[in-house]
Amino acid sequence: MHAAHGKVILLGEHSVVYGHPALAGALADGATVELQPGSGKLRVPAWTLEVSGVDGGAEEQTSIGRAYRAIRARLGLGIASPVDLTVTFLVPTGAGLGSSAAMAVAVARALKAAHGLSATDEDLADAAMASETVVHGKPSGLDHTVALKGGFGIFTRAGGLVPVRAAQPVTLVIGHTGRERDTKGRVQRVAELHAERGDEIRARFVAIAQLVERGRVAVMEGNAGELGSAMNENQRHLQALEVSCVEIERLCAIASDAGAAGAKLTGGGGGGCVIALAPGRENVVRDAWERAGHRAFVTTVGGQ
Repeated sequence: MHAAHGKVILLGEHSVVYGHPALAGALADGATVELQPGSGKLRVPAWTLEVSGVDGGAEEQTSIGRAYRAIRARLGLGIASPVDLTVTFLVPTGAGLGSSAAMAVAVARALKAAHGLSATDEDLADAAMASETVVHGKPSGLDHTVALKGGFGIFTRAGGLVPVRAAQPVTLVIGHTGRERDTKGRVQRVAELHAERGDEIRARFVAIAQLVERGRVAVMEGNAGELGSAMNENQRHLQALEVSCVEIERLCAIASDAGAAGAKLTGGGGGGCVIALAPGRENVVRDAWERAGHRAFVTTVGGQ
């Protein structure tokens, strides 16, 4: 079995698009790929989807079909293959938790093993980036880098991911709003605000970058209180950037009432997931979210 991490952005989403840093961490789980004797088919049972490495019918023209071919092409593989691959997701998909990048990295690792390739981590990263470009258009590169490397890191578009040596992995509660995330729409709205009120929005980006630095130090020192405070402040900026929504605000409020030190959206916003930092009260926050009708789970972030 071959695996890769999902991801969360603890601090810095949206401002990262404009060259500012983001603090990201690898989820303990992401996606796994199992190999069976076969002919190169990729199966995704969660989506009742099966594609091959061939440019053929309707299913082959899905984004996953095209992404799979992009991975194979970047690794220098043709159509012939002695194995089939089955993908299992261990995090919610379409929720801003890096599931597509985790799948891409796990698939690349599985193909490397199946074909005895001498591919380096850089080669696997290139293959995963080709897949992410098919799925997302213009990905930042954060998701597949975290999926491959694990741990924590400060990510910038210019410099990639710089590892952060954490005091220990961080335990988070992740809750799903029940509303699909709207990354494209929210990115567009921030761009509109940036054009309309440039000075204000740029000042918020600078403030978020300062929160990212506070968060980096907090992770290195194991200071949950400081990290939680930075998360709460970041969420207030994200509200002002109009990337939050009623459901996100509701989950943040429930988490706060349940004793969380910090809570905020993670990823594109407009829906998707909320993360909460609640040392010693993780199960209390999870249970409160579930009572309110939301899917939620406790996980660790920043492991290798």
